[in-house]
Amino acid sequence: MTQTKIINTLIKGLPLAALSATVLAAHPADAAIIGIKGQVEITDTPFWLLDNYYATPREKHLLAFDEEQNVVLPRDVEISDPTNWDKLSGLDTIKQVTRVNSHFIYLWNPTPSEGRIEASATITFDTPIIGLMGDRRLIVPTNDIFFPDDRGVSRIGTLDEPSLPRDIATITGDRGNVLEVSFTTHSAMDPIRVITQVPTAPEPLTILGTGTAIGFAPLLQRAYSKKKNKGKNKD
Repeated sequence: MTQTKIINTLIKGLPLAALSATVLAAHPADAAIIGIKGQVEITDTPFWLLDNYYATPREKHLLAFDEEQNVVLPRDVEISDPTNWDKLSGLDTIKQVTRVNSHFIYLWNPTPSEGRIEASATITFDTPIIGLMGDRRLIVPTNDIFFPDDRGVSRIGTLDEPSLPRDIATITGDRGNVLEVSFTTHSAMDPIRVITQVPTAPEPLTILGTGTAIGFAPLLQRAYSKKKNKGKNKD
């Protein structure tokens, strides 16, 4: 490719590339579960949306799926204290108008007559975790925000404290985006709703720099045209 063609390609591509960068930065991709390890499986359809979920085979692992993404909270929502799942007063909240993503992890025992089941796993998200819900009295009232098609769950339980075996959920990782869980259940579903942070909008200087790049392209085009015309005149 000649120097002239290379310069023309760069000039034509610069505004589009700069504009594309602005659009991608202003509308970040939805957050998601990006890694799993241990006794856990990603599912597209939770068992309670199946026609005959009591016929679901007994599996000794957790299931996880992404709920609503990029949601602006219409109200404050309470989040659990992971050191005391039974605590339901004086809880921290995620404030109204916060933009969040939601994910759901659960352990379900469809055949309690066969005894207790337990499972442990590590789940990694692509953004930091900012809150957990481990009790049906926090989860169900927020289904309208995070899982509008929930259809109701008759067997949903709550994460346990002693004297039952304690259900554990610990946030780890350099960015606070890793959840380590260890659940055990006999006759219900142990659930946890995980709320993660939505990436922030681009910084003003980033937008300014992108705008400058877009504005600079026509100037580069004109300068190149003048140089080209001078060359022709000399000929």
